[in-house]
Amino acid sequence: MDKQTKTIDKLAPIPMFYQLKQILLSDIESNFYPVGTMIPTELELSNMYNISRTTVRQAVLDLVREGYLTRQKGKGTIVAKQKLHHVFVQQIESFNSEMQRLGKIPTTEILGFKKIKATSYIAQVLNLANGADILYMHRRRMVDGEPIVTIITYLPFERCSFLIKYKMEKESLYDLLSLNLDTRIVQVTRRIEVTEANEQDMKLLDIKKGKPIQLFYTVGKNKEGVPIEYSIARYRGDRSSFNVTIRME
Repeated sequence: MDKQTKTIDKLAPIPMFYQLKQILLSDIESNFYPVGTMIPTELELSNMYNISRTTVRQAVLDLVREGYLTRQKGKGTIVAKQKLHHVFVQQIESFNSEMQRLGKIPTTEILGFKKIKATSYIAQVLNLANGADILYMHRRRMVDGEPIVTIITYLPFERCSFLIKYKMEKESLYDLLSLNLDTRIVQVTRRIEVTEANEQDMKLLDIKKGKPIQLFYTVGKNKEGVPIEYSIARYRGDRSSFNVTIRME
């Protein structure tokens, strides 16, 4: 790639830091600067594009904040492993389908799968009696071998006991629930929060304690509005971002 073909237009109404940011982003996405390699220093970029170091610093800091770059003390500014951009639209899509669409290889590890008694809160969410039988499932999901998210799911046992005969590490939960009309999920409500990684996250997601975790609470309902699924997902904040599309009709 010829770096000389990329220049900063100082007469353009577009801020110079933003022009540099887009140049660097293009170089990262085209693999001119591969993951794990250093980009030029502030001084080098300043000389390359004949702009001030303050302008360079603003562009670089924007890319650091957005997760494209990371600064390592004693090393410099390094291209970070890019986040997985999840898209939430009105259509329900399984994790496996989404990752395959992105050209990734998803895998699932089952950490727990058994019948338990519902706590008062879980019973309330699933519209069950206190202490009712529920199906508990704990999964860790990887993308290209890297842990991305852990998910704890609660399902009403009476309706969903048929899942026990399936190998859930190989199957899509939503696809299996769609086999029966009364368990097919047609409506999903999600609440999103941000928290810090705890000791279990450190172990299961290979993330440092205190790093950001994107926390998703999901309730899935069937066509009758009956709650079928309650899930709590903990995504690595350094490896995931989410886009939400809302259609106005």
